[in-house]
Amino acid sequence: MSEDLVNITNSKTKEPLYIKTYGCQMNVYDSDKLEKILEKSHSIVDTPEKANLILINTCSVRDKPEQKLYSLLGKLQKLKKTNTDLRIGVGGCVAQQEGENIAKRSKAVDFVFGTHNLSLVPSLLKRVNEGLGQQVAVNYRDEWEDLPLGLSDKSRVSAFVSISRGCNKNCAYCIVPVTRGKEVSRDPKEIEREVKIAARRGAKEIILLGQTVNSYGLDFNPRMKFSELLDKISQVEEIKRIRFISPHPQEIRKDFFELVRDNEKICNHVHMPLQSGSSKILKAMNRNYKRERYLKIIEGLREHSPNISITTDIIVGFPGESQQDFEDTLSVMKEVKFDNCYSYMFSPRPGTIAENMEGQVPKEIMLERLQTLQTLQDEISIERLKSFVGKTAEVLIDGPSTFDSTKLQGRLSENIRLNFTKHYEDLSPGDIVNVAISGTSKYTLKGEVIR
Repeated sequence: MSEDLVNITNSKTKEPLYIKTYGCQMNVYDSDKLEKILEKSHSIVDTPEKANLILINTCSVRDKPEQKLYSLLGKLQKLKKTNTDLRIGVGGCVAQQEGENIAKRSKAVDFVFGTHNLSLVPSLLKRVNEGLGQQVAVNYRDEWEDLPLGLSDKSRVSAFVSISRGCNKNCAYCIVPVTRGKEVSRDPKEIEREVKIAARRGAKEIILLGQTVNSYGLDFNPRMKFSELLDKISQVEEIKRIRFISPHPQEIRKDFFELVRDNEKICNHVHMPLQSGSSKILKAMNRNYKRERYLKIIEGLREHSPNISITTDIIVGFPGESQQDFEDTLSVMKEVKFDNCYSYMFSPRPGTIAENMEGQVPKEIMLERLQTLQTLQDEISIERLKSFVGKTAEVLIDGPSTFDSTKLQGRLSENIRLNFTKHYEDLSPGDIVNVAISGTSKYTLKGEVIR
């Protein structure tokens, strides 16, 4: 039998699978793992209407994604009336948090699996198909879950690789310790193998994931430094760029500045959450650093890497935030001049310290502050983009532009997106090219390849 015929035969025997992912990069990574786990029995389809198995990977960091889950389940319940073979599984952080309550609330759900139970999905599905009713698996694991190495067989320029799970920081607003448990570092040999698999499949950039990525290895005996892991990954020749999300300010020391400066594969970009520019609010958040400490870290980064791109996360309207506290946040933004800022209104999450704190800020005030903050950030981002015009930069090509199919798009080491005309037919995703930067749009740069 020819290889083409084998592939056609296999594709016919596989069940159609649709995965809907909400939330952070870790959820994207977990969805890829689910696809990998099921790849022998299922093939991905692009709409839920085509599927016999739908997996919803949920997020509970904020209230809105949780609302989206139940809205989606209401729509999917109608599909089950026309497709009696359809099975629906709910995973991710809401699943870990709510467990069997999801199954009780929605009869459309066949099984629920937690953040530590991806590997159980095939057996949960089997039990449902055997007529054993709704299934729930949300048990925590103290060790790293045994999952297949590598991701689904896709061509990708950038690949996420998880290096740790959970968090020990216990920030007052954060539900991650509840939904993903205590921090567990992954075996460095497994991480290396997964990086090498990604490289063999064409990845040129690795993005390391962890809730507090720079505390990697602190739970090992003997301890292992984050920098040691980065050195090992740097030795994979095919990998040209390394990023990581997100370092916690509490764990940053001088060697971190030197690491970013001296390892040529580490991108000239650090995403370091601020959350608030007020030391009073930072203390209430249990962030374990003050405003002055954060600014000192920024100073150290720029002393070692003067042109480094710095992005951040900020929460507006944390309980007790006064107008002065908010002004303190704006003043940090003006001083640091973040390249970009992911900003959100405070959303109380069940089981967190902040849920029942006094001084809850009215929603209309939060919304007004958020708009003010985002307007300021837009002004800063535009000026930052303009500073690149007239310069030449190395760009890793991602693929066709999402705005104009006649152009290609890629990213600078600073993680700034750039669109450029495709003058050369031999250019392809994964290539690194020199680009003369000629202009800006609202959030991206424009340029021409230099040959």
